[in-house]
Amino acid sequence: MDRFRTVGILAAVGLMLAGCASQSVKPLVDPFPLRFPLVEAGTLEIEGHIVGQPRVQGDIVYYLTREGYLTAVVIPSRAVLWRSKNELMPPSSSALAGISFLRDAGLIQAVDAEGKPVWEFQAEGAIQADPAVARGHVYFGDSDRTFYCLDATTGKVRWRRRLQGAPLHPALIRGDTVAVAASNSVVYLLARKGGSILSWEAVPSRIVYEPAAAGPLALIASASPAIVALDLRTGKRAGQYEAPGPLAAGAVWSSPYVVLFVEDEASGRQKIVFLRSR
Repeated sequence: MDRFRTVGILAAVGLMLAGCASQSVKPLVDPFPLRFPLVEAGTLEIEGHIVGQPRVQGDIVYYLTREGYLTAVVIPSRAVLWRSKNELMPPSSSALAGISFLRDAGLIQAVDAEGKPVWEFQAEGAIQADPAVARGHVYFGDSDRTFYCLDATTGKVRWRRRLQGAPLHPALIRGDTVAVAASNSVVYLLARKGGSILSWEAVPSRIVYEPAAAGPLALIASASPAIVALDLRTGKRAGQYEAPGPLAAGAVWSSPYVVLFVEDEASGRQKIVFLRSR
């Protein structure tokens, strides 16, 4: 089991987060939806250099640095909450009760809370990105440019779709749409039921960072400083923002803020840029 890399979260953590979510009543409509153009609401210097993808929980963003520190920043106040060494990043993917998911090359395996295998599935190519779990299904792609939807409790294939590029990052699932960022600099929108291609949109350059959901929008960060927002309901562009320097990580969203991680080309120093709708 040590040869597998854990990419889901264990049931206890999943249930804890679900319990916290159930205690807070969320509005049916976001009172601060993301709209373009965006304006800068402030910045914060970063101690060190970011590695991996930052995570958001509520109004707090967490990021790791290559110096070994995990930092938590309160987004509305743009203030460091705490900074600690040798801490783990909060989990990013969903889990079914009692089941987490492991992957190794082209093999994906579901295990129970005790680490015992429930099922396994061999993809045609290597699985390069963490699987996404939603509504009892597991979504992921492989290096052979095939995207899969499996039943999360049995591992049976519900559908598969061949794309023109290999999926690079975990898929975003919103409503009946699955957004897949691929290696051909294209974001595909697939139907959650059946996997048909609803639309696709090319972006300026290779999608090097994990896309982030912002309500009904997907924030796409590529190798260029541009952040592109795609409407997951229509497949059309909702806007674009030119960052003040190369991106050090993918954008994240915590209503009403888009949070960027930008590097100064001259000095190499990094900072967080907080944006909101004008």
